[in-house]
Amino acid sequence: MPIDTDAARALMADSLGFHIIFALLGVGLPLVILLIEQLGLRRKDPLILEHAKRLSYATVILVVAGVASGTIISIQMSLMWGKLIEFGGPIMGLAFGWEGYAFMLEAVFLAFYVSTWGKVKGWKHWLIGIPVAIGSFGSAFAITLGNAWMQNPGVLKIVDGVVQTDNPLGALLSKTAFFMVSHSVAGYYLATILCVLGVYAFYTLKFKPGGKDRTAVRQIMFRLSATAVFFVGVTAVLGHFQTQYLAESQPRKFATIELNEQTRTNAPYIIGGHWKDDGTVEGGIRIPNMLSILAGDSPSTEVKGLQDFPKDTWPMLFVNILFESKLLIVAVVSGVAVLFTLLHFPKLRERYRAWRYTKPVLLALLPLGPLTIIVVELGWMVAEFGRQPFVVNGYMRTDEAFSGSIGSWGYIFPILFIVLFIVTSVALWLLFKKQGKIKPARGLL
Repeated sequence: MPIDTDAARALMADSLGFHIIFALLGVGLPLVILLIEQLGLRRKDPLILEHAKRLSYATVILVVAGVASGTIISIQMSLMWGKLIEFGGPIMGLAFGWEGYAFMLEAVFLAFYVSTWGKVKGWKHWLIGIPVAIGSFGSAFAITLGNAWMQNPGVLKIVDGVVQTDNPLGALLSKTAFFMVSHSVAGYYLATILCVLGVYAFYTLKFKPGGKDRTAVRQIMFRLSATAVFFVGVTAVLGHFQTQYLAESQPRKFATIELNEQTRTNAPYIIGGHWKDDGTVEGGIRIPNMLSILAGDSPSTEVKGLQDFPKDTWPMLFVNILFESKLLIVAVVSGVAVLFTLLHFPKLRERYRAWRYTKPVLLALLPLGPLTIIVVELGWMVAEFGRQPFVVNGYMRTDEAFSGSIGSWGYIFPILFIVLFIVTSVALWLLFKKQGKIKPARGLL
């Protein structure tokens, strides 16, 4: 059966949802490795350095998987969404080009970093990891710039169906880009840190490390949890200011996300309601004035309503459910991470020493990473579904961007992603099964 626009959208959503998992881990793991190696060097602990070394091997596997999934997506883009590439080529091409250079920086230094364990020692080896983290950030930065332009392209000059600009850099480096890049990358770091924290909770439950290894693992877990709490605060602050700018720059999306029917001041914040097909909101708990305060720090702030926009430009109305689900998971994850970190503070450490690494606490840490990945997925779903029916907001609709040239071959992409997932999972399992429990290694200091 040939692929139509709806099938192409579903295939692209599946592909991007899969790729995001590897992308965020590829962005976050270099930072996590630097944090753990720095801890080991500062404490002169070869066991902690061995943990960093093993994690770097897992990073190689995940980066390779990310490259493979990204390559599949680039093929999908060219085959199914060629009209989008043609329309925005002068701007999107610059972002994709930057991403290529950033990835080369990450890949070259990651290979150097992994291959020089025990050969380049101490802080010199740690310094090799910095370009890896810079390159991974650069990749996320470049790709998110392209998406931010699609979300809020500004005023465009279009000639013969193609964007014309003398300043593609200025088009990319917008205020929307700043908020999307900062909030997204902070979320990637948080998700990765909590994934690794969950891995160490599993390691503790399975191997029950004792002696020096137990001390090393607990030091690593505290470092990770404290850093996670920092990024919880960062993402919360960035998310607030991004929300305020969203109300200003993309009011149609903001109204849909926040269940705001009419343009008004003193707009209430509605929790638990839902949209009806006619653009009215049913049910929910209403907090008076709160949406206006959220959007502009004052009850008198005017917030545009969805009914001010033509119905054929309304986004998918279920985005509010996705957004509220995201907020609920964020609250749970943040609460567990903060509580675990607080148990290490001096006044609580002595009182609750016996609780910190008990089985219930470790079991509570296990799902934090997957839950935070779900938060990232939901965030991108809100961003993308909230932009519909446009692919380039206000200029090109999604059905106009579909090239329709792929036939039935597009259905092979989900199969490729399933195979890639299985291969990656087996590779990681074999890596950790072969190495087993951490043992002291020589030559790392």
